[in-house]
Amino acid sequence: MARKYRKPKDPTLDVSRGYVESAVEGLSAENPLYYIWRVSPGRFSFFFDQLSQMLHAGMSVYEALLVLRKGALDRRLGAAAAAMAPAISEGHSFAEQLARYPELFPAHVRGLIKAAEHSGHLDIITAQIAEDYRAKQKSAWAILLAQVWFSIPLVLVLFVVPLPRIIDLGVGWYVNFILHVSLPILFGCVVVYYLSKMVFNLRSLRAFRDRLLYALPLASLLIRRAAVRRYLLALESLVGAGVEIQQAMELAAECAGNAVIQAQLTEAAERVRNGMPIGQALIPAKALPVEIRQSLETAERSGNYDQTLKGLQEWSEQQQTTTARFAGIGVYGIVMALVAIIVAAAVGYSHFSYFHAVLNRADEWMP
Repeated sequence: MARKYRKPKDPTLDVSRGYVESAVEGLSAENPLYYIWRVSPGRFSFFFDQLSQMLHAGMSVYEALLVLRKGALDRRLGAAAAAMAPAISEGHSFAEQLARYPELFPAHVRGLIKAAEHSGHLDIITAQIAEDYRAKQKSAWAILLAQVWFSIPLVLVLFVVPLPRIIDLGVGWYVNFILHVSLPILFGCVVVYYLSKMVFNLRSLRAFRDRLLYALPLASLLIRRAAVRRYLLALESLVGAGVEIQQAMELAAECAGNAVIQAQLTEAAERVRNGMPIGQALIPAKALPVEIRQSLETAERSGNYDQTLKGLQEWSEQQQTTTARFAGIGVYGIVMALVAIIVAAAVGYSHFSYFHAVLNRADEWMP
């Protein structure tokens, strides 16, 4: 019978830390191209789903990575698995090794894996990570469609709007306009788009990126919903495994995936460690909804964290799903309407130019 992954028991380990910290061998060389051609959510889902299944079947992380180094759908994930396996066989933690590849594995994934290693529920948490990436893959086609649809105005403005002037200025002028104006502008827009993606994700700018996204109303809402769900998922797993609440809060804070939210939750954990009640400690953590802060305060007084955290985790998952659905509908609706307006204006201007040019040349064409 398959057995679940469990954290190895070793009486020499420091119980307060949960496992022996070992030095990370160093970050991978930063490859900016990874920010342009990212590993797809579907391949991440396959990677973590396979990892979860092997851990659930009783394989160690080392053994699972040896399989995944050749079985991963993406060569970057396979190379990372091959590089991590020897260090893990020497006693390094899986979370530490993931931290060597921040371009591949986001901060919230590394935080969840670290919490899972402390709780001994690595197979369960990796299955949840796989499910999250599976959900992202389902929306990837909608995002691609929106990007293609939004590119239509650029093509119309650059290629279609000047087309009617052929009547007045000739085909040579239009070809020259395309070669010297339209194509350079189009190429420049593409370069700027991908360059901004690359620069925006550089390691040195990630803290700034997190602060900027947290300041944007809609982006902040989506980020907070996702961060809260991951925080509660990790907290439930850690507390259920017997980890003290202050340490569980500190570890769960690393699952936020946003530097601003992580700082708020880490400071709250530190206040709890210094003896402050949870409800009071969480007041400055504005990323957490009031309902969650009050529920955790009640759970502290009753001593019943398990049931409370389970209910909160389910509630936060519903909140995230609902928010993402309505935000997607709203954003796509705005994008579609904006593009439709631009397209209508471009086509209208083109027709006006066409008829104006026809009228100007009517005397030459009419006998």
